[in-house]
This record gives sequence, C-alpha cells and structure tokens, in this order.
Amino acid sequence: MSKITNKIKQWLEDQNLSYAIQAETFVIDGDGPKPFKYIPNFIILGRRFQNKAVVVEPITSFVPQGGLKRVQAFKRQFNSKYHIVIITKKRILDLIPKNAYDQLIVYEQLDKSRIKFR
Repeated sequence: MSKITNKIKQWLEDQNLSYAIQAETFVIDGDGPKPFKYIPNFIILGRRFQNKAVVVEPITSFVPQGGLKRVQAFKRQFNSKYHIVIITKKRILDLIPKNAYDQLIVYEQLDKSRIKFR
C-alpha cells in the first residue's frame, strides 16, 4: 500500500471510522462508447451523509482521463446515493472541478481535517 493510502487509513481510524478498501465495483456509463469499472478506494461503513454512503477517494496527481474522470462520472451517475470526499494535494487543488466531489480535503492538511456527516 502506498504512503498516501496508509496516511488516509490512519486518518480515518483517528476519527473512529470503519471503512472498506476497494470493496465494491461499479459499472459507469462514461463519456466514451463503453462503460468502465470504478472501484472507490474507501467506503465508510456505518456512517452516512444525508442518507448517502460516503466514499473517500485520493486524487494526488492530475492525469487527463485518469482517476479524476472516473470519479466525475461516478458522481454524475450515483450522486443521489454517494457523498464523495476527495483528498488531493495542494499543488493540484485548483485543477479539481467542483462537479467531482461533495467535500474536498487538502492532503497536506489532513491531520487538521474531518469528514463532514451533516
């Protein structure tokens, strides 16, 4: 597991949150001709935001057609069921479009941040 994943795991545990890692696979109708698979990194167990399950997704680099596009497509398709928390590095904060997340957390400030459940 990567250093970032381990830090997020510890951050979630420090908030007394239970989570599943890559526990569910979704088939997403994307912008292209074929659907694709999306596997959230973390799904919070036992806690919800406005009756939505909470997904935590690190986006730490900006690559066109990369993970961010998948998260955006997931949000478009499943917005009524999932609250998406993106954790990103400060250097790419301005590159993360608002339609990709419900809550945005800066990785470098992770220790001072918490997931909102209201």
